[in-house]
Amino acid sequence: MASPKSNPTQTVLVITVGFLILYLVFKHNAFLIISLSIGSIGILSTFLSQKIEWVWFKLTHILSLIVPNILLGLIFYLFLTPIAFFANLSGKKDTLQIKKPGDTAFVTVNKKYKPEDLEKPW
Repeated sequence: MASPKSNPTQTVLVITVGFLILYLVFKHNAFLIISLSIGSIGILSTFLSQKIEWVWFKLTHILSLIVPNILLGLIFYLFLTPIAFFANLSGKKDTLQIKKPGDTAFVTVNKKYKPEDLEKPW
């Protein structure tokens, strides 16, 4: 995967605005202090801005390895498992014809196809 374009000033600005939004939502002074500190560092030092951006990118990389697994697990257990459970209770069994007796699951269809059958296949 290609590395994202580096723009330390914009990254520091996004982090600063993010902490300001957290301050507005939770009314906790620590978010305001962190926001002002990171914003000041972004204005005063390019070197420290690059270091903040490096830490931010490492954090987002670690989160990109963790969060999708959590989301997929939640979707599986909260949505797909209940749907499968209720489908099983509905009484329709073996809709894929997996447990069909014999050596094959192939179904022979004796039908004469017409040109109209190919007009709207879906």
